[in-house]
Amino acid sequence: MILRIIRLIVVIYVCAALWMWLRQEHYLFLPKHYDVLPEFERYRWDRTISGFKHQGWFLDKGKEKTVIYHGGNAEDLAGHCEVMMDGMDANVLLVNYRGYGQSEGKPGEKEMVADAIAIFDLFCAEKNFSPSNIVLMGRSLGSGVAIQVAAARTQAAGLILVTPYESIAAVAKIQYPWLPIERMLRHPFRAVDIAPQIKMPALVLLAEFDDVIPIETGRKLGAALGGPKEIVTLPMGHNDINEHPGYFGAINSFVNRQGRFAETSAAGSESPALP
Repeated sequence: MILRIIRLIVVIYVCAALWMWLRQEHYLFLPKHYDVLPEFERYRWDRTISGFKHQGWFLDKGKEKTVIYHGGNAEDLAGHCEVMMDGMDANVLLVNYRGYGQSEGKPGEKEMVADAIAIFDLFCAEKNFSPSNIVLMGRSLGSGVAIQVAAARTQAAGLILVTPYESIAAVAKIQYPWLPIERMLRHPFRAVDIAPQIKMPALVLLAEFDDVIPIETGRKLGAALGGPKEIVTLPMGHNDINEHPGYFGAINSFVNRQGRFAETSAAGSESPALP
């Protein structure tokens, strides 16, 4: 009887692990489809990258700096145009990942990063913009994309990471401690391994009450960044951090300083939480 129970437990465990391995993209990537507001149709910046059509918007405000934004795992950027237009004191380029919005293809870490680098190069070439006037920004899942673009395009002016993480494994281990996560992941997004290579100025925005990505993993990533950095904690949750008045205040201050600010200590000291 004991052996039968053990065998049953083993079978259940193996089946659960196999299910999670097969379905991991369904947990990691949650493509949304929103209708863009009519007033933003004139900002459309649709391009074909690596044979796949990508849906995008270039919010041209006539500013010197442009922020290229990489969204979270459930963000169709059609729904982010208004927020960025109202809040950002810079031009903004938003391009949906493969499989998101009207973009073709299926999302995956290698594909998303390769597309993002190609978009960076194409945008600079088309607009005749210097990479030194580009600020890379990634939120949640997108922080793992933005940091890899920053490592590949070191001429960029700066890097903004919002509710970031060390790696997908670090987050998944908290939710699924009983699984061999490191061996299972096809899209590891090991941002912490790349962080020491990043020498450009960086702004890290953390959510004090983040119930999706624990704040500790964001702090570890911030501490690992190899260049000058500013780490700010806002008393908000994971999904509503951008509603805090200090959110765009910190971002715009960083962008308008053109990435210039005094280095923090080598350990990566953290700014006091904004009220």
